[in-house]
Amino acid sequence: MVIAIEHLTKKFQQTTVLDDVSVEIQPGEFFVLVGPSGSGKSTLLRMIAGLTTVTAGQIRTEAGDLTRLPPKDRHLAMVFQNYALLPFLTVAENVRFGLENLGLSEAEKTVRVREALALVHLENLADRRPKALSGGQQQRVALARALATKADTILMDEPLSNLDAQLRAEMRTEIMRLHREIGMTLIYVTHDQVEAMTMGDRIMVVEGHRVQQVGTPLDLYNHPANTFVAGFIGTPQMNWFELTVMPDQRHYRLAGADTVRPLPMPLAAGQYRLGVRPEHLVTGRTRGPHALAVTVDAVQQLGDQTLVFAGDRVSATSGQLDVFVGESRYFTLPEAPDHWHLFSVATGARIGMEAATVGA
Repeated sequence: MVIAIEHLTKKFQQTTVLDDVSVEIQPGEFFVLVGPSGSGKSTLLRMIAGLTTVTAGQIRTEAGDLTRLPPKDRHLAMVFQNYALLPFLTVAENVRFGLENLGLSEAEKTVRVREALALVHLENLADRRPKALSGGQQQRVALARALATKADTILMDEPLSNLDAQLRAEMRTEIMRLHREIGMTLIYVTHDQVEAMTMGDRIMVVEGHRVQQVGTPLDLYNHPANTFVAGFIGTPQMNWFELTVMPDQRHYRLAGADTVRPLPMPLAAGQYRLGVRPEHLVTGRTRGPHALAVTVDAVQQLGDQTLVFAGDRVSATSGQLDVFVGESRYFTLPEAPDHWHLFSVATGARIGMEAATVGA
């Protein structure tokens, strides 16, 4: 079912937690809410679930207006950050506990528990108690409890944040597998942009209690709507340059530099904030028209990639690069206009190349 969120606002007394949020979540979609701590993303999830009241706006589906319905009437299931397993119950009993208020027969409950545990590969641990399970296994029990309800939509609030890096990677794969196999709608909250990029069909970026952008992972990466999205999405983060395009519209000067450089494409005269992804900022020993002299501060050899840091900028080179701390190098801006991300200095909003580029 489509979940339509229309002009949703939440205030606690005079404090606005979410402001005028609107989006449609499609059936079967893996929809991710991402943003820093305190941005309002978990509050939005709790309003969808009915655990937090709505100040203004609506939450609707084809079945009607959910805005004031109690949680039990919304046909949703939720997986919490802390798993919420009952320690005195076995794995199977914990999964069964989520079915007690659904009016099912005992036989149907037994079937659903068995099916849900099989989906998360825990059927052989049905008689264990939570304390005898690893963190990843406990998270799978929480998933099975949600799956057993056969809800139309499953809501997940930072479900992997308590796991170590390896378990997080494994559980990301597990959740994506379940989504593909079952086809349920998944609404997933995280502060981790890597989780968002690797898991989501679409991503909503929330910051400052407002929606900054909604799009596919590559939409957000290649066409960020503003400087916040550009800096938040992508690891390592975007590099920033302040530049002035000269009146001839064919040359530019970087802030703090005397050198005037030729533009890779004609641009309207004025000031811009330029963003360049680390993989498009080339490390080399040759000075070209777009090269900046730098001193290497740090090097990270990742095997398949080399990260070179100089000041507050970083270059990412595919493969293994012989470069050392203290060495003099050049960072070269990209020649391809597609790799120049231009933003308004005043507002931070993206300036489309079609708006900035002028005729030859």
